[in-house]
Amino acid sequence: MVHTGLMRMTIPGLLPAALALATAPVALAQFSPDPASPTLLASGTGEQVQPKVVAIPAGGFYMSWYDGASGYDPWVQRYDANGNGLWPNGGVKVLETSFSSTEDYGLTIDAAGNAVVVTRRDSPSLGIIAQAVSPEGQLLWGTGGRLVSTTGSVNSPKAGRTGDGAAVAGWTEGSRAKVMRLNANGTSAWATASTVTDGTATTILSDLQPGNGDSVIASVVRYTTFSGAKTLQAQKFSGAGAAMWAAANVRVFATGSLQFGNFPTFLPDGEGGAVFGWYQTSPLQCRVQWVAPDGTLRFGTNGQVTSTDTSREAVSPAIAFDPVARKVYASWPTRVPNSSIYGVAAQAFDEFGVGLWGPTGTTLVFDETVYSQQFAGAAVVGGFPMFTWIRSTSFGQDTVYAMSVDPSNGSARWPQPTAATAASTIGRNVLTAMPGATNPWALYAFERGGTGAADLFGARINADGTLGTPDTNCADLNGDGRVSGSDLGLLLGQWGGPAAPPFDLNGDALVNGADLGILLGCWNP
Repeated sequence: MVHTGLMRMTIPGLLPAALALATAPVALAQFSPDPASPTLLASGTGEQVQPKVVAIPAGGFYMSWYDGASGYDPWVQRYDANGNGLWPNGGVKVLETSFSSTEDYGLTIDAAGNAVVVTRRDSPSLGIIAQAVSPEGQLLWGTGGRLVSTTGSVNSPKAGRTGDGAAVAGWTEGSRAKVMRLNANGTSAWATASTVTDGTATTILSDLQPGNGDSVIASVVRYTTFSGAKTLQAQKFSGAGAAMWAAANVRVFATGSLQFGNFPTFLPDGEGGAVFGWYQTSPLQCRVQWVAPDGTLRFGTNGQVTSTDTSREAVSPAIAFDPVARKVYASWPTRVPNSSIYGVAAQAFDEFGVGLWGPTGTTLVFDETVYSQQFAGAAVVGGFPMFTWIRSTSFGQDTVYAMSVDPSNGSARWPQPTAATAASTIGRNVLTAMPGATNPWALYAFERGGTGAADLFGARINADGTLGTPDTNCADLNGDGRVSGSDLGLLLGQWGGPAAPPFDLNGDALVNGADLGILLGCWNP
């Protein structure tokens, strides 16, 4: 259902003053229910690539990306819960970088609700730059952002936040990972950046996530020689920048090696600890680890394997964490070595590291001969684990599938996997659970189109396996199956103030004329 303007009608008992509040026309869309027509989130004269998404607690989300119209520059846009961009001109250009190719960068949200992007610049001098964009779309830290570091060779920029919501910038400087807390105005909170170090070894920043209180957790890939074993370590820093875990860091994965060039992300557990997922080489096998707030390894040395089946290659796991049930979920593509036989599997762990779905997990896709199965995703939606993957029948014929399972035994909750897209060329993608107890859902944001021609699209995957904005979101505020004067009274009772669903019908965290326009457009007494 698309709302192209305010519906003009006479409603018995409606106060003229209420109509006067809704005189501005409203142009609204909703997430598409058609996998062949996903919702367009970002487009331009150049390609739009490398999306990152953070949910906004009040509803909606921020998405950042690189726009390749003239070099590659980072952009950000704020969207409501229906996928409508709320800022004009397609979003806000964060910084003029004009990179000739893309590289990693970071996106987070701070305690004030601002989107914060951390990236690298080459000109006029090499440096790490942070920029905040307000919920209204204003650049807060000057047109050029805040210069966080210019020392030495800097790369691998990341954005994170502390447990109390302060933005954090991270990067690799030479051969050491660096972390810096930022003040509300973007200036550095510490006299010098904190370093994640392990003697003479190289530490490359992999990810940043909030700890408890004012702390932040950083993960690094650690090695001593370029061709040597790559392991995974983590360190927590206090609000003053002091290391809080073992001086030599927590050894998340110490025996074996990560794949060369693999830099795993991780998740906060909401208590001050962190949940990790990665895959090792020799054999190719996925593992997970849960680090307690004090740095203790909950899942033992080197973590737990997701499956004991070593006859299948298992790589690139996606992880999700349910803080209420205290369960860790993982999914991953499988492959019979030296073949075109692929599948997809998943596993759940309790807080003691016990695999809950048997020694080999549950099968989402049984072995089949196909071009590939890849790009696993995982999220907890409405208390249930949801997994996504991309099945490719040939080059450029990629289809995104989703499945939700029962957390107790891993059995499928939907009759069959949901095809979230039609076959097309799909690139980098991200699955993000959205806040709110009413009609829980996850956003699947992805690149679609070949090299040089990609735009960014989004699919709303609901907890019941349907796609698109549910009709029940329209404006039936009291749940009686009708949109009538009772719903209008409820909406007017929230008028003018910040609100969350179900009263905030367009997801902009306010109740105003835009919401009234939606309600009138759905009028069905």
